[in-house]
Amino acid sequence: MTTEIDYFDEQYDDEYGGELPTATCPECEGGLRTDGGETACTACGLLIDEYRYDHGATPRSFAECDQSREQVGAPLTETRHDRGLSTTIGRGRDANGAFLTGKKRAQLQRLRREDSRGLFASKAERNLAAALSEIARLTSALELDRATRELASRIYREAQTHDLIVGRSIEGMAAASVYAGCRCGSSTRTLASIAAVSHCSTEEIRARYSVLNTELGLEAEPPTPMETLARLASEFDVPAAVRARATDVATAVFEVKRGTGCNPAGIAAACVYLAAREHDVPLLQRAVAEAAGVTDVTLRARMNDAAAIGAIES
Repeated sequence: MTTEIDYFDEQYDDEYGGELPTATCPECEGGLRTDGGETACTACGLLIDEYRYDHGATPRSFAECDQSREQVGAPLTETRHDRGLSTTIGRGRDANGAFLTGKKRAQLQRLRREDSRGLFASKAERNLAAALSEIARLTSALELDRATRELASRIYREAQTHDLIVGRSIEGMAAASVYAGCRCGSSTRTLASIAAVSHCSTEEIRARYSVLNTELGLEAEPPTPMETLARLASEFDVPAAVRARATDVATAVFEVKRGTGCNPAGIAAACVYLAAREHDVPLLQRAVAEAAGVTDVTLRARMNDAAAIGAIES
């Protein structure tokens, strides 16, 4: 005997072919309301666990022969040499949470040793793991976000695929990949700041980045003063009025000096100093220049450029 289902009262889900619980409170049969991922009764305030929604993407399959929509495991990542597909053998407890015997722990220790021996398929993969570890260390020391780390790891992989690592140090190419990730992404770091936390000099990182940029054709945008200006304004904790004035002056100067070889960091340093002086905020030329990675001579030269185009009152 077939029971007819009321699609509205029973809330039948035709996609999964099952019945969903009715949208009423199990205690007082009041209405339910979802807010911030939690479903609560509007009458008595009871939280309903079974109405917690998963806002993640639903697995989709477009193959005619594949009817499975299951999705398990973490997403792939460029920051691991195997893209995060490997697993490790745990310690101390079994799958049920019970403690292991001494004999079983010794057996698992031997299994872990054999598993670690087969972790890398080749010397190139072992070197890739070392490089990705160095990239992780650099991005952590520079306080860069996860997206920049992923991008830097992807750039290093491409460099290894094109045999650009041969004859060059892993540390230098890793540091250059981090700088390339900053240039191609949304982060702003100078060569000097990366060299300060790496095991390479500024000249070596610049040379390695030049190789990456030439051989891989990186989509790196030319640097602008705004990137350094925002960092300087935050570092010296200047008022919002000073930052706004410095932005206006930097925009005017950069439009005139674009393509002339002027260092955008020098323009940013000069504009921050000029704007601070207009608002009677005490800043030292040498301190601003050192923070921007330029000399105080460059700062004064860009100040003269700003006065020459009428961006400030001389």
